[in-house]
Amino acid sequence: MDTYTYPASNYSRNMDDSLQLSPRQLHLVLAPHRAQRQMMTILTARLALTGRVRLVDAGNCFDGYGLARQLRQQTSYWQAALERVSVARAFTCYQVETLLTESVADFSPVLVLNLLDTFYDENVRLPERMRLLEVSLAELRRLCRTASVAVSASQPARNQPGELLEILAGAAGQVWSFEEPQPAEPMRLF
Repeated sequence: MDTYTYPASNYSRNMDDSLQLSPRQLHLVLAPHRAQRQMMTILTARLALTGRVRLVDAGNCFDGYGLARQLRQQTSYWQAALERVSVARAFTCYQVETLLTESVADFSPVLVLNLLDTFYDENVRLPERMRLLEVSLAELRRLCRTASVAVSASQPARNQPGELLEILAGAAGQVWSFEEPQPAEPMRLF
């Protein structure tokens, strides 16, 4: 697994420089929610300029207006590019698994936004969430055989199980990690 770490403050520059999707590989974009949303919008726009893109929104975070703005900045044919993006929303980990299982393996890139958000649902027992995540990852590997696949996620909160992110990161062939810069310690005068 290749891992690249960047400060989140430079994510838009890093998107152009480093986030290149490779075929037959699961890519993980690990970033804080706000940065992740913008990075995945930039990536979606870049892919939509060249062909169809399939999005699975597992975190209810797809920004259609932001995508349209991003495309308008890059082409006068932004409406045609926007029409090449198909979006499916999942509100539970069961729906994520179903959407991925029913996805047809073609050559269109697949982006999964905030994959783990639905898997942090405490109403579903952790062993069941882990099972559904394993099934979802198997489906993502199946899709990787014919298309570029990228998944975004954030670090879990204190009350969320970290093993879900460990499983996802272990399945990824390439991880781009964008971290919030730590605030500088205040200067001590005495």
